[in-house]
Amino acid sequence: MTKRIVWLLAAFLLLAGVVFYVTILENTSDVDTAGTNVQLPVVSYVTARTSANTGRISVFAEVRPRWSVELSAQVSGKVLAVSLMALEGRKVSAGEVMAQLEQHTYESQLENAKYQQATAEFNLMKKQNKNLLAVKNWRAVNPKEKPSEMAVHIPELRVAEKSLKAAKQKVVVAQYDLDAASIKAPFSGFITKRHVSIGQNVSVGDTLFTLLDAEQLDITVSLDEHQWNLLEKVWQEVPAKIYNAEQELVGLAKVRRGGGFLDPQSRRYQLFLEVINTLERKVLPGEFVSVELQSMEIKNSLKLPATSLTQKGYIWYLNDQDELQRFNASVVFRDNASIIVSAPPDITLASELRVVNLPMAAYLPGMRITPRHAGRKP
Repeated sequence: MTKRIVWLLAAFLLLAGVVFYVTILENTSDVDTAGTNVQLPVVSYVTARTSANTGRISVFAEVRPRWSVELSAQVSGKVLAVSLMALEGRKVSAGEVMAQLEQHTYESQLENAKYQQATAEFNLMKKQNKNLLAVKNWRAVNPKEKPSEMAVHIPELRVAEKSLKAAKQKVVVAQYDLDAASIKAPFSGFITKRHVSIGQNVSVGDTLFTLLDAEQLDITVSLDEHQWNLLEKVWQEVPAKIYNAEQELVGLAKVRRGGGFLDPQSRRYQLFLEVINTLERKVLPGEFVSVELQSMEIKNSLKLPATSLTQKGYIWYLNDQDELQRFNASVVFRDNASIIVSAPPDITLASELRVVNLPMAAYLPGMRITPRHAGRKP
């Protein structure tokens, strides 16, 4: 019995020692925790204000020459010469002679037409003199009576006038045929195909050259309804920018007209642009380009870095207590560098917002952080 009491007493003493030791450890842990500062995660942010922002509507399109023609012969004849500037790939100027047909037949026809015109002019002079004499004689005999047309040869005079008019038109036609024997470029452009050779006999309608306009270039872009509604309606004031495949600015274009109908195949709006001719223009006909059109002002919106948008479509920002908050972004415009989103209803107009520019997937609403402006060094 005495042994049992001794063992119980020893057990109580041991238990008391363990409790005392644990109590000392807890007090030490509380002191250590109280003396250590909690390290909050550092979050980089950018500032943005709600305002009226304009975006860019980017669409792909093909640059087309305004004029493209298969130049054909207007008269027949033998090809005497082809200009060295009229070879494939060469650029010709408007009015430049590209090929020469034999002209002797057309020179003869022109001279014959001029002879007929001179004869008609002479006959008209005779009829006019005959009319004057007849009128003078009539007045001498019958001063108070009006002569009939036949009496003073008016019908003969009218026939002579029409004969002269027809002769003049024959001269014009003969001159046109003679000029058509010299094949000239109707506009400045590039020769993409030559279909004629020296010594070849050509007939009316035979294709001689394929010519592509190099000066006046047009672009037709296709917009869906959303893009059309966002487009700046004062087209003439803001030119569109043209970028090549390497995203280099190669030219500007002005909008000539658009809307009014939908394309029957795509059911999209069509916008017609004209490339502005400048010394810096590097746009080529047939090139596929990216056309940037300015949008109308998007009121009560935020312009943010593209990196601020998460994969789930959230924008994270900081409240006044440096706590993380988020909203589901309605993206209006997007490009490689930035986005424009509609401001949430609880953000007042022109208020400054601290937006997280590189959000993490582990963020939670209400999480306290250490903010750091993206433009400042750590």
